[in-house]
Amino acid sequence: MAQSEFDRYHDIGGRIEDPPQPIDRRERALFQWERQCAAMRVLLGEGGTGRAYLLVPLDELRDTFETFGASLYNDLSFFERMLKSMTLILLRKGVFAEQQLLETESRLRARAQAEPGWFAGLANREKDPHAKSPGLEQDPYGGNGYLPVADSPPSAAEWRTRALADLLVELGLLSFESIRIGIERIEAPEPAWGARIVARAWIDSAFRKAILEDGQVACEAFGIPFRDGRLAIVENTDAVHCVVVCTLCSCYPRNLLGQPPAWYVSKPYRSRAIREPRLVLGEFGLNLPPDVAVHVYDSTAELRYMVLPQRPPGTEGLDEQSLAELVTRDCLLGVAVPRVPVRPAG
Repeated sequence: MAQSEFDRYHDIGGRIEDPPQPIDRRERALFQWERQCAAMRVLLGEGGTGRAYLLVPLDELRDTFETFGASLYNDLSFFERMLKSMTLILLRKGVFAEQQLLETESRLRARAQAEPGWFAGLANREKDPHAKSPGLEQDPYGGNGYLPVADSPPSAAEWRTRALADLLVELGLLSFESIRIGIERIEAPEPAWGARIVARAWIDSAFRKAILEDGQVACEAFGIPFRDGRLAIVENTDAVHCVVVCTLCSCYPRNLLGQPPAWYVSKPYRSRAIREPRLVLGEFGLNLPPDVAVHVYDSTAELRYMVLPQRPPGTEGLDEQSLAELVTRDCLLGVAVPRVPVRPAG
């Protein structure tokens, strides 16, 4: 599908490159600057302190990065797009001047140069971001309390994120503590919450019926906070298999399942899942019979989806907790199905 450099780069569902790009399914933890970027966006969009209230609503954030054009949009990673869009909105609203942000970033770079080991290595490391080990120092920028000392310099996006955090704190719009709490809030949910819902639905037909009518009921039953608008739970059957995607940006039930995997927000998955879902599922190792229809559900800012997979055979004697352990995050997105582990003979 032809795309002009000056068109708004909006819904990329079906915009498949020739040849189609494979989906990079490698798992990775978020870098600390990505966590901070996401936390600041939430705080500025849902209400931080004082004048921070609704400075960066989600719809405005998305509307802004849709103006980037195809080349810039594709050159930036998901969190780089978020950072650039958020910064442009704050500049446009006169929250600060570009020169203020540049001066703040220069000050941080100067300190890093004057104090070797400070604020180093967050961008390119592959270590556990939650690890606390000797030789680490306090991190005042909303991390888990420690910074690793490494040789790799921070990326440009990380410098800009840290500078934005510093500046917003100086302006009294956020605090380092609010950013830290924001990160913890974002990372609190996990796929195990969704797995518990699925396991309950497998053993309780009334609960299953209720959550298919209104997904919010599922969260309320377990006391799970859900602030992402509406939740719809879609069911796999013998005749239909459901897959979840967001072709627009990255809409995902974060308050239920946590942060989405990197492949979910990638362009290959978002563009190909709509046009060729069977081929995409095949790349995940899921090959469906030809008589099973594939229904793809495209999430929005107002409506998020989660899949209720079929209960695998041979699980009749398992209790609810054991059933939940069979349900992975990928099952909840429809790119996998629950499997009963094969126990070694003897």
